[in-house]
Amino acid sequence: MCSLRPGDKFNSSIGILKIVRFLGKGKSGYSYLTESSGSNVVLKLMHGEPNPYYAFEGNKVDAESESYLKLLEAGITIPALIMSNPGENYLVKEYIPGTIASELIADGKIDESIIKRLFDFSSGAKSAGLNIDYFPNNFVIDPAGELYYIDYETNPYSFEWGLGNWGIYYWANSEGFRKFLETGEARFINSDVEKGIPHKETFETRVQKWIDNYSH
Repeated sequence: MCSLRPGDKFNSSIGILKIVRFLGKGKSGYSYLTESSGSNVVLKLMHGEPNPYYAFEGNKVDAESESYLKLLEAGITIPALIMSNPGENYLVKEYIPGTIASELIADGKIDESIIKRLFDFSSGAKSAGLNIDYFPNNFVIDPAGELYYIDYETNPYSFEWGLGNWGIYYWANSEGFRKFLETGEARFINSDVEKGIPHKETFETRVQKWIDNYSH
């Protein structure tokens, strides 16, 4: 567990970053909102903690930097990469203000336009031979209503881990996400916690409607 706290200072390649708050932990790293020269940026420190259903190979900073370029080419809206430091195992990227998609899902406030945009992302990723991580914590809706994929993770495309067969079921599960955010217990959103498989049966009709309306 990384020990940075609000007010701590991180000496980066672009200068001192003052820690504002912890943003969250993902499969690959810890993210922090920081202040640099009067502006907010995100510091992501990679960790080596094991994940029960995902294995990393090589340097994570290099992998995310390469994925960043692939995402741009695929037309997926992402925060700008400001700098990366593979040797010290961190990167700095643009901060996107807004609301995490999981919070809107939990409140039952995901607009159909956001779902359409998510399927646009999926189409661009698939055309580029990629999957992105469609778990809602990886997306922010900014004040103008624009959807951003704030992670840089990509994987080779597979139907199994694509939007229609996997990720979209999280976006349909409002009650499950409310309980997940309240308790941190993944059983409310996953039928198989160890493998990261979402609950599907209750949401098949809603998901199929989205696929029929927005998949292309």
